[in-house]
Amino acid sequence: MVPFSISSAIDHILDNFFLIQKDLESVSGVYEMVMREVEIAMLKKILHLSDRNKKKAARILGISRNTLHNKMIFHNLC
Repeated sequence: MVPFSISSAIDHILDNFFLIQKDLESVSGVYEMVMREVEIAMLKKILHLSDRNKKKAARILGISRNTLHNKMIFHNLC
């Protein structure tokens, strides 16, 4: 069994992303794009696994319930 890491999964996704880019000079904002997409996917998954229980989800994420709530509002996940 091959060990799984989130880092290797993201590396694979970024390899594919850059392979399809026609002109690397026109690419910008990759950091913000990746961070936003990862945060949204993580929040959705943890909220689903916790049955949308904010207290439980915040504990799993290691953030405060208020921070989770603010992130949910920011990403339109309410």
